[in-house]
Amino acid sequence: MEQPGAANRYSLILYWITPILLGFIQAGFNLYFGILPWGISLVDGLVFGFLLGAFGMAIWYVVRFNSPDEKPFAQLITTLLSAVIILSLAWVYSSGFVVRTLLPSPEYLTYQESHLTNRIVVGLFFFSLVAAVFYLYIFYSKNREKTERENELKQELREAVLRALKSQINPHFLFNSLNSIASLTRTNPDKAHEMVIALSDFMRYSLRKQHNELVPLEEEINHVRLYLQIEKIRFGEKMGFTFQVGPECLDCHIPTLLLQPLFENAVKYGVYEASERVEVALTAKKESDHTVLIITNNYDPEAAPAKGEGIGLKNVQERLRLVYNSNNLMEIKDEGGKFEVTIYLPCGEKI
Repeated sequence: MEQPGAANRYSLILYWITPILLGFIQAGFNLYFGILPWGISLVDGLVFGFLLGAFGMAIWYVVRFNSPDEKPFAQLITTLLSAVIILSLAWVYSSGFVVRTLLPSPEYLTYQESHLTNRIVVGLFFFSLVAAVFYLYIFYSKNREKTERENELKQELREAVLRALKSQINPHFLFNSLNSIASLTRTNPDKAHEMVIALSDFMRYSLRKQHNELVPLEEEINHVRLYLQIEKIRFGEKMGFTFQVGPECLDCHIPTLLLQPLFENAVKYGVYEASERVEVALTAKKESDHTVLIITNNYDPEAAPAKGEGIGLKNVQERLRLVYNSNNLMEIKDEGGKFEVTIYLPCGEKI
């Protein structure tokens, strides 16, 4: 850990102001009350102030290597008191020696002897205060580092969860697509070729996007369109899809691959067991500072329900919570043979 003065020049300036100011106050006091001539008062104040600051900087190393987390309290106090006393004595006698060397005067020698105790007390107080400030600085720095590390760990955890959620692309979709391609190569090679190209573009988009990336809604819609085209080749006239998206919504940025699980859910629970045509629709519109996405599909209430645990919907809901830090961005309605999912995207926010 760096010394506060080395880490911040403003802290260094503020630190030195204190001992220099004390030196001037001392010089002014001696001069005002006629204790010393002005020349000796000024030299005495400057030397004592400068050396007070210099010896005070040494306290940092005592504090730095006597952490409360590493040393017993009794040992800590003993070491600190010993250092404060030694530095106070060293400061008083070295300062007096310098001044006597610069200005050899019997008058100053008498002054020094009469004020020895007072100066030692000043040194004890100043060095103790400096030590306390340094300890506060260490506590503050450690607490800040701990907070920053906790935030980093939370961010890493958040990204890991987002990465895991994104990776939950239904493998059955890929297997079913490959099986459909294998079947179409014999019955309809042109359709098989079309499906291979669509699947290739679909997988390329899925793999190249980062787990926490925000992309324009237009990109996500194009990706979903590829998915539905692939499913359309499989199910034929049994499935249809429509998009009604206002142009003002296309630039809204949303988490990548957010919509795909919703359309997978619509196909799985709407189309698989249906005996009649199922329409999957997306509507996007602006409402205040949100972009509202509505995904709907009809289904046959009498059909045997497809097996599943609703992981896709939970996946989307959890990603919305992690990205936007809100639990109120998704609504689900299921009534009268119509399933509807509404998402409220706060497009003005960033992650």
